[in-house]
Order: sequence, then structure tokens, then C-alpha cells
Amino acid sequence: MSLSLARCVEAVARLLDACGPLEPVRLCMSEADVQAEVCASGPAASASMARLAAACGEAAGLPAHRDGVLTVDLEEELVLVAAVDAPVRGAVPGGRLTSAEAAAELLRTLVPWTAALDQERLPGAQLWVEDDGRGFTVRLLATAASSDDMEGVAAAAGAGLERIRTRRTDSGLDGQGCLPCGRTVHLGVVPLS
Repeated sequence: MSLSLARCVEAVARLLDACGPLEPVRLCMSEADVQAEVCASGPAASASMARLAAACGEAAGLPAHRDGVLTVDLEEELVLVAAVDAPVRGAVPGGRLTSAEAAAELLRTLVPWTAALDQERLPGAQLWVEDDGRGFTVRLLATAASSDDMEGVAAAAGAGLERIRTRRTDSGLDGQGCLPCGRTVHLGVVPLS
């Protein structure tokens, strides 16, 4: 993951910078792809998807927005799939405290941490950044080969974080820690067997 995930996070930050204003976006980033869900409806969703398509179309040199889904190669071996999802629950029109610009800045603060993660211990991990209009939630989801390996995977996922706490759940391990800047990162580890 590490350098590949860091490259993905950097590419998405550049994309958000190029888009301008967007409705809240839920991002799921991995080594090879980015899923972006524009959390809006009606004209606001259409305008955000058009901005994403324009930014991607300029970068890729082609129109990429078809049937409400945007699929485009952002960079070499990095695919973006974007679509519209329901608006964030509890969102108050005009009460938004976040922005695409703030999301891009957050992603840039995550790059050093993602670059330092051990790709051997965290294959296929996903970094989620969710914008609920009031703030951002950062979550790293990883898998462990077995339940015996969950603590080791959680330790690898928590590398570079401070004040890490984890707890076992029915589905694996949940936890959280803080980046040196104070940003909370939620961790989730699910055993495959």
C-alpha cells in the first residue's frame, strides 16, 4: 500500500483542487482505485458530477461522464469511479462547514502517514475519508489472514499514530489513534478466516 496509497491520496487531492466547489464527497481510496460518492441530490449533485467530469476530462483528455457514473484513469494504474449517493443524513442546507478545498488539504496531511504504512502487512487496505458537511472522518480498513493476525495488522495500520486504542468486536478489531497533527484516524481490521 504505502507509496501506492500515498500516490492515490495525492492524486485525489489534486483532483479536488481542480474541481472547485463540490457537494460533500465520500472517498474510498486503495492502491489502484478511488471511489467517490457525491452525497447530494438534484441540481447540486449534477453540478458536482459535472465539475468532477470536467476536471477528469481535462486531465485525461476525454469525456468520461456517462449514465450518471464517471469512470476514468486519473493516473497510470489509478482508476476513479464516481457516482451520486443520497445526501448526508442530518445535513442542513446552507449549514455546511466543510469544502472540497478543505478535503484536499486534509488529504495532503494524510500523505506522509500513508507513505509510511507497511504495504506487506496491509495489502488491499482502504482509506476512507467521509465528508458529512460538518467535518471529516478518516478510516483505514484492512484485512487479516486470520483472527490470530488481527493485532499485528492493527499495529501495522496504526504505525505513525499516537494514543492508539483497539477493541475486539464480532467482526474483527475496531480502534482509533491520532496523527501527530491531532487528526483522529479510525482503524478497522477484519479477519478473512
